[in-house]
This record gives sequence, C-alpha cells and structure tokens, in this order.
Amino acid sequence: MELLSELERTLQFVTRPFQLLPGPRPCIEEGDRLAAAVVQTLEASAPVLIGGEAPNLLELGQARLVHRQALDRWAGDALRAGRSPEEVLAGLDADHVLRVVSYLALAIGSDAVIAAGRTLAAELPLPTGTPREGTSIVLIRIARTVRTYLVPTSSTLHNSVRVGIGLALAVLVARVLALSHAFWVVLGTLSVLRSNALGTGRTTVEALAGTVAGFVVGGLFTVLVGATSAALWAALPIAVFLAAYASTALGFVVGQAAFTINLVILFNLISPVGWRIGLARIEDVAVGAAISVVAGILLWPRGARREFGLAIAGTYRSVTSYLAACFNRVLEGGPPEDTLRARSLAVRDRDRAREAFDQFLYERGAKPLDPRTAGFLVASGTNAMMAGDSINVVADMGYYAEDCPAGALAIRGQIPFVLEDFLRLADRLSNIRRASRPLDRVSDKGLRDASLTCLRLWRDGPARGRSAIAVVSAAEWLEQLGELAADLEEPVAAAVEAARVPWWR
Repeated sequence: MELLSELERTLQFVTRPFQLLPGPRPCIEEGDRLAAAVVQTLEASAPVLIGGEAPNLLELGQARLVHRQALDRWAGDALRAGRSPEEVLAGLDADHVLRVVSYLALAIGSDAVIAAGRTLAAELPLPTGTPREGTSIVLIRIARTVRTYLVPTSSTLHNSVRVGIGLALAVLVARVLALSHAFWVVLGTLSVLRSNALGTGRTTVEALAGTVAGFVVGGLFTVLVGATSAALWAALPIAVFLAAYASTALGFVVGQAAFTINLVILFNLISPVGWRIGLARIEDVAVGAAISVVAGILLWPRGARREFGLAIAGTYRSVTSYLAACFNRVLEGGPPEDTLRARSLAVRDRDRAREAFDQFLYERGAKPLDPRTAGFLVASGTNAMMAGDSINVVADMGYYAEDCPAGALAIRGQIPFVLEDFLRLADRLSNIRRASRPLDRVSDKGLRDASLTCLRLWRDGPARGRSAIAVVSAAEWLEQLGELAADLEEPVAAAVEAARVPWWR
C-alpha cells in the first residue's frame, strides 16, 4: 500500500511541480548525478518485485547528501559573487523539485525492497514512516492494524458489528423457527447485507427475484426430466459452473437464479424431492433478507458516504497537527518526538480514510459523490503528510531557522492561515458550523520576502546558510499547502452535499 501511495504521489508531484521563478538554474554536476540515481532507482524498483536485483538505495542516499551540500555551496558562492537573492532563490526553487522527487524515489525503492521480502541496509537513512523491519515482525504489524480500526469512527468496525449482529440474528431466527435448511437463512443474510439500508433493500429485491426465477427454471426442469433422471447428473456440472460464473460476470440477480438452479439439481440427486426444495430455498432467503434489512436500517442507514466525510475530516485534523509540529521543529528547533507522535496519529487517520474510501467505492447503488472527487480528497491528506515529511527531513539534516529570526517570524505568521484552512475544511466535512469571518490566505509575497531576507543575511554572513535553507524550504512547502487547501474547496463542498442526500435516495 505504501508503494502504491508513493507512486501516486510522485506522479501527482511531477505533473504539478513548484512554480519555477525566472532565473538561472544551478546546473551543478551533483544534480545530474542525483537525477541519474533517481532514474536508476525507479527502474530497479520494478524487477526486485519479481525476484530481480534490488536498487542501490545507498547510492541514492549518498547522492542526495552530496547534492544538498553542493547546492548549498552553489547558493553561497552565487550570493558572494554578486548575484541577487532573487536569482539564487529561483535556482534553489528549481532544484528543490529534484530533491523532492529523489526523496520519493528513495521511498519507492525502500517500499519495493520491503514488498519483495528483502532486507534494507541498517545505515540507510529511510524516509519517514518506512517500516524498516520489513516482513519480520508480523505480529506487531497485525496489532498495529487492529488498533487502527478499533475506534468508533472506523468503517471497518461498523461493518464488523453490522455483519456480526446480522448473522447472529439469522442463526437465532433459524433455530427458533426450526427451518429445515437453516444455513440458507445465514447465507441469505450474508449475501444481501450491504452498507446502507437502501442498498440492502435493493439487494433484497434482487435476491428474491433471482431466487424465484431460479426456482421456476429448476422446478420446470425437474418436472420435465424427473427427480431421478440421469439428465440431472448431466446438468450438474453445467449448473455448478453457472452458479460460480454468473454472480460475478452476469450480475447478482442472475447469480442468485443460477445458484438456486444448482441447489435444486444437487438436492434432488442427494434426496429426490422434486421442485419443493425450491420453495424452502425461497422461504429461507426471504427470512435472511428480512434480517439484513433490519440490521441495515438499525446500524447504518445512511451508508458509506457520510462515514467517508467524517474519516476525511479526521485525517485533515491530524495532518494539521503533524504539520504544526514539523514547522515548529524547523523554525524553532522543536523536539523530534513531537513530530513522530503526531505523524503516528496522522497515519492511523489516513488509513481509516482509505478504508472508508474503499467502503464507499464498493457500496452498491447510486453515488452522489464522484469517486474521482472522493479519491482526490484522500490523496490530498497524503500529499499534505508528504509536505510534513519533507520539512522534517530538512530538520533531520540540521537545518534550523535560528540564525534568521526575521524570516522565521514572517513564516510563523503565515502558518496559521494554512492550518486554519485545513481545520475549516475538516469542520465542513463534519458538519460543524464555525463563526464566519473573512478568510485569510497565505501570502505568496510574504513567503518570498521571508526567503529573500534570509538569503541577504546569508550573503553577509556565511554561517547563516543553513538557516536560510530552512526558511526557503518552509516557505516553499507552505506555498504548496496553501494551493492544496484552495484546490480542496470544491471537492469538500461536493462531499458535504453528498452526505446530506437522504439515505433512501
């Protein structure tokens, strides 16, 4: 899952990179070597999945480090040589795209090695969140997964409770009524139960229609050929094939009909009873379907779209906390433990949002929210996490804004605008009304001025280079996050409207 997510993020980023400012590109040799290492890593990440050689991730990690050092030297030399801070900022912006792509390539290569069951080098600086242990600590991973979904807002928990109660009721009713083929009641409940009352009702009608049609065809067949005829043996493999094939290839109604025909033939071969077995089948399916409708109405009448909106809202809130911790670390030297804890919570909420998205996609019936729009809402939370990861990497390499207080202060003044945007979007998805006020947007000019201020200080004092890079990186990601929040306005509005659609529509 991480590998697929990183591939998607890479594609999204390279098709929409940072806005490049007019000016000279660094064009340093280390940049060419880093680009070559990125290409080699991506190419080698394919064959390792089918038993080939693993990508040389140590070489890519070393190329990233060397490029960072060379880019810093280029910027410092250019400033001291008399180039304007605006030109140097344009060069840093241009190569920042390469650095982000190289970070994603390192994550993709690491995930490919883990997915192939290989071991990563202990000295490799892995991207944030990459599970170094690979497949060796299975029980720990299982425990983490179970813990992720054991929360009241989890769609997986809702599904489990609904199905468990539905099947328990099916067993109870079948025993109380002493039905002759009680397992069909349980099977009918499981086949019909869906994520909302309307979907369950539609499936109930389809199940009964298919069962009746199958009863008619199967009953006529047994009447025509006889309950003990050899023709039943000849028809059995055809009926088995249709029962297995029709439900997937031809639809649920045809699948139910084919399954009922198969049961009529099979039971007549075991104990010839003619067409009467079809009546028992209809009776049991009707009982199971009724139980499913009751469970669907009581436990989740509105379906997956409402739960999806709440899951996305939880992701945006936890990602906002993670971003706040990352910016605080790079600007003020906050402890890394805060970012790790915040990221752990964000990952859990992201996983719940993915699971709610899957539930939304597989829900039967009309979808008021376009699946592509829903997918963008999920991917946006992941992309915001990538921004936090990248900011955290800058701090891990020792870049802090402590020697450029003016630039850091300007960036801190812009951060609340972006974070407030994500929190406001989360509140809209949760149907929480907040006091209206004029919306403040992050100022691209303010971010640019903060970066230029630190670059001028770097020109006058070489020791301030790391602080300048920290501020420039924070400003670039803050600008990207502001654009992402603006792009989410319409998709969030569509999700809110979809959640308001009555469950019976």
